[in-house]
Amino acid sequence: MNDFLRSRTIFAGAGSLLLCLLVSPGFAQNIILKTGQTIETKAVRRSGDMVMGKIQVGSSAGEVGYQASTIARIDFPEPAQLKTSGALLSQGEAKRALAEIGPVVKYYEPFRDIPGNWWAQAALLEVSALSGMQLDKQAEALGEEIRKNVTDPETARAAQLLLVPGLIRADNYDKALQLCDAVIRESAKSDVLAEAWVRKGDVYLARREWESAALAYLHVPVFYPDEKLWMPPALLGSARAFRGLDETEQAKKSLADLTIDFPKSAQAEIARAELKEMRK
Repeated sequence: MNDFLRSRTIFAGAGSLLLCLLVSPGFAQNIILKTGQTIETKAVRRSGDMVMGKIQVGSSAGEVGYQASTIARIDFPEPAQLKTSGALLSQGEAKRALAEIGPVVKYYEPFRDIPGNWWAQAALLEVSALSGMQLDKQAEALGEEIRKNVTDPETARAAQLLLVPGLIRADNYDKALQLCDAVIRESAKSDVLAEAWVRKGDVYLARREWESAALAYLHVPVFYPDEKLWMPPALLGSARAFRGLDETEQAKKSLADLTIDFPKSAQAEIARAELKEMRK
């Protein structure tokens, strides 16, 4: 059984555990109706077109149900797994990130048509984890699902960018560049734009177009220095582009900056190995 199927099997058997992990009793999950009425609940679940809320009245507990179409939003607390899986991905731990974020995606999937859910954010992380494990077909399928089900265009653009590594592995460079360029033209979010320039640099690097790759990567430290998630891959990519241009000292500087400024990143270990090789 491959890693993806094994993870899915584990997730499928963890229904009760999901509620314990994702729906802490310390956080209310209030249902806000389109009439403006707020229903305080301890937990919610989906049953067809109905959203069922667990309520407490005195010493008695029960459930109330509302048609999904009558709900304006549900106030879900932010899952801690979004941060932990994001940190794992930044350290190159795609398999662990998938195990962390998979249950979150599964839990919020029934609520993805109701505002307030965290499905799209969690699904983006799952796509990134799948891509990191080179499970490109699964990543592409989930990316397409995100694009079809989200109303936020920036989320859809972020989903597009996560498909670029698979396109590079398939030598489909033209399509990868088209996706990157479309996001760069249309996005207004600095984190999405920083990712787009890194992905574009990756395409040029794979094509051995060193100067174009260096220029793409350098957009991140120049224009988006606060986007720390994308600085390590930008520095590593620019170092490799500089090596292709025989700019050895500049390459060493980028690698050294990476190891000093982002020592715990997945790219730092690679940078240390490449610096050691260059100093022989």
